[in-house]
Amino acid sequence: MAQQGVFGGERRLVLESVGTADAVALRAIRQLVPGAIQEVARLVYQAPSELTNGLRDTAAAEVADLLGGLGFRVSVAPSDAAFRAGVGEFEIALVVTDMDRLPSAIAEAAAFLGTDLATARRLVCRAPAVLVSNISEATVSAVRDRFGRFGVDVDVSRLSAARYYAVVAVDNPALRRTVTELIRDIASDAAVVETQAALTVADLSLENAQALWGRLQRTGARASICNRDLERYDVSLNQAPDTAPMREMLVSIGLPARVVPRVLGKLPVIIQQNVGHTAMQALLDRVADLGGRATGLPHSFQRFALVLRSVKDAPGAIQALVSLGDLPELAASAAVKEAKGVLVGNFTRTTALWLQHTLAVQGTDAGIELL
Repeated sequence: MAQQGVFGGERRLVLESVGTADAVALRAIRQLVPGAIQEVARLVYQAPSELTNGLRDTAAAEVADLLGGLGFRVSVAPSDAAFRAGVGEFEIALVVTDMDRLPSAIAEAAAFLGTDLATARRLVCRAPAVLVSNISEATVSAVRDRFGRFGVDVDVSRLSAARYYAVVAVDNPALRRTVTELIRDIASDAAVVETQAALTVADLSLENAQALWGRLQRTGARASICNRDLERYDVSLNQAPDTAPMREMLVSIGLPARVVPRVLGKLPVIIQQNVGHTAMQALLDRVADLGGRATGLPHSFQRFALVLRSVKDAPGAIQALVSLGDLPELAASAAVKEAKGVLVGNFTRTTALWLQHTLAVQGTDAGIELL
């Protein structure tokens, strides 16, 4: 297409959304928007974005068709038409509950991000499985549509309104004092929960969370800071009176009526799994109103081991532990050879569930134990 046939018109080319385009397709956008690939990615993932202006009608239509064929959603408008650019104000995380769908989710994440499968697997299996940050509402919608095809949910957080919590390991009195002073200096009104091993501070703003993270890096303390909107929880019922209202509440959240008496007699017990913060807090409040006590166990701070009880396909089990669980081959071989109830590995919740599912398909009986 000759240069003089492209410009000199009155058409604006607008990228409305990333649509179904893979990361590799960003190269086409780069032909229109010279510069670093990071700037191209910003324009794409914070769409709507103006790609170029002053195009002739034919040129604008041809480029729009080309980009549309790559999966992008593109529009052509008059150069002087009103335009509102997107804002990168969201962060999203994937939530996979069906282990049969996990390989598809990993492959889709690799295509969307432009990574290899191993990198995508580690991302999707971590907790929370944050896919991308600083994206626009249009990208949130595109990602929901893209991963929804595989039965994958997407948790969304508006960064400016998000609340964060931090867990900081403190293994000596001096470090505990230093970290406590940092927290008080940055967020004087924050509630701090102390245990022998760690300090936990909840309900931090984004600004305070970023400031705390920066200061903690200089102390050498091991810390984890999580966006509460993207965290998932298991809810443990720790204490509960055996009353009709409590039984009715447990049935209302999905427990079969026939097992409720056994649940109330075996506390503590997990009564809900993989719920968001709002649902978790609502359930804790319901339990408290009925005279009980429950706690939310965040997935990001849970680690699990496999318990191999019997192995039918030893080579297949070793391969699964190496390729899905990142175990060294020698450690995987020793674990499979032992297979007498010993704890194997240190996995995220999703990885442990996926390994259990994969091994079960092979005929291996494996349990999961919280570390």
